[in-house]
Amino acid sequence: MAKRRLGAQDAAKGILIIGVVFFHAFMMTFASPEESVSSFNILVALFPYLLSVFFFYSGYNYTSKDRTYKQNILRRAKQLLIPMAISFVASTVLISAMELAFDHSDVPGTFLNIGNTMVYALLSDPLALMIRFPQQGGLVFMLYVALCMLWFLLALFVCSLFFYALANHTNRSFPVFASVIVALLLISFCLAQFVSPYLPYSLQAYPVILALMLTGAYLRKHRFLERPMESKKEITFHIVNALIAEGLVVGVSLFCYFQYGATLVGALAGGQFDPVIRGFDAFASFGYGVLGTFFLHTLCRFLVRIPYAGKAMQWVGLHSAIIYLFHPVLLDFVSIVFFQKRVLWGQAQAFVYVAIVMALFVGICLLIDFITKKRKQKRGVEEPAPAPNEDA
Repeated sequence: MAKRRLGAQDAAKGILIIGVVFFHAFMMTFASPEESVSSFNILVALFPYLLSVFFFYSGYNYTSKDRTYKQNILRRAKQLLIPMAISFVASTVLISAMELAFDHSDVPGTFLNIGNTMVYALLSDPLALMIRFPQQGGLVFMLYVALCMLWFLLALFVCSLFFYALANHTNRSFPVFASVIVALLLISFCLAQFVSPYLPYSLQAYPVILALMLTGAYLRKHRFLERPMESKKEITFHIVNALIAEGLVVGVSLFCYFQYGATLVGALAGGQFDPVIRGFDAFASFGYGVLGTFFLHTLCRFLVRIPYAGKAMQWVGLHSAIIYLFHPVLLDFVSIVFFQKRVLWGQAQAFVYVAIVMALFVGICLLIDFITKKRKQKRGVEEPAPAPNEDA
């Protein structure tokens, strides 16, 4: 059962990262921002837990071993901050080169734009607008997008600082666990109600992210994702409950969209989209993370039994970090083709085009992985046995 569970988790991560990259690239193919946002909102209503499931899995994979708090944090910093720094440098170099090549900018002007963009990325949008800080356009704007996308790794690291301090305590009893989770959701609610115009959205989401991680660690004790699924009765039980979970998620998401014009996306809590639900999206986002994980994981427990489809999704899931870190470069490519070359299509054509481009992108990652493994084999280097998918 352990191997199947880990396989299902990797497949789930594969589906999630494909969804994240696809939605980001799909939005770039529309000339009209209104059409882009509308299409994104409707599509994301089916998978509003795209990011929150990653946080839940991170907590679920936690095991209280003999490592100290300091050892856990140093290990986490190596896992997250080093790839984040590499991605930051690589994205800056590649996007700057594209700016010089395609927008015919001068070198001093490009460096000035890059500096302004980095400062803008450190500010929240409302605060930057309030102090009238200049926002850059053109391809350099994609650097801002790339930097903002690193919020995921930064949020995971910051929340881990609190997670490792609290996890063993919240796992001891349900009253302690429940009180901490309620307190965190109330903190997120208060941040959204009173200080949201001055804070980056990721900071408002931190309490919800921490709540998801702690919930994952607590539910691991009760084998939330590992219950037997062998007999027809057990399979039927899981399918029915998974469909109910997904129905609740999609129902709430669509209701909020059509009723309030608000999109509730995973762990992005804090009333970013509509004052009517400001703060209440923290509670919805928390529910999305738990219910969405159960639905997707159950689906992937069946998927991994399909030989080729299961292996493909597991491979993508195992490489989800690299795909996530470098997919802003893919977004630049889509932007260049659609706007620099004036290729503007409709919704259906854009859907097909982005799917083809993403297939090539994943294919390149697969080729690099294949070549790397071949070189290791030729040098006679033994690959270490795969470690447990812990704290991923």
